[in-house]
Amino acid sequence: MGQDEYHMEDRRHPLTDEDVERIADAVAKKTKYSFHIEEELHYNSHKRLDKLLEVYDSAASAFTKAFIAVIIIGMLVLAGIGITKGAK
Repeated sequence: MGQDEYHMEDRRHPLTDEDVERIADAVAKKTKYSFHIEEELHYNSHKRLDKLLEVYDSAASAFTKAFIAVIIIGMLVLAGIGITKGAK
């Protein structure tokens, strides 16, 4: 007797194909109503998310440019300090 046969004999009432189909339909129906988002709401949410990401990209770009500018100014200040101390 194979392992699959043992498990089938162990069950008192094995599920029929109709039982499996009925359970799958019930779960699918409940899941759809629990998690379904209207198409227009979903689309509008994506549009707002796209706008937010554009703002983020702009801010990240401005921050990067400002950070690089601060580094360059800092290097110039340090070079100036080094030149003035070396000139004494």
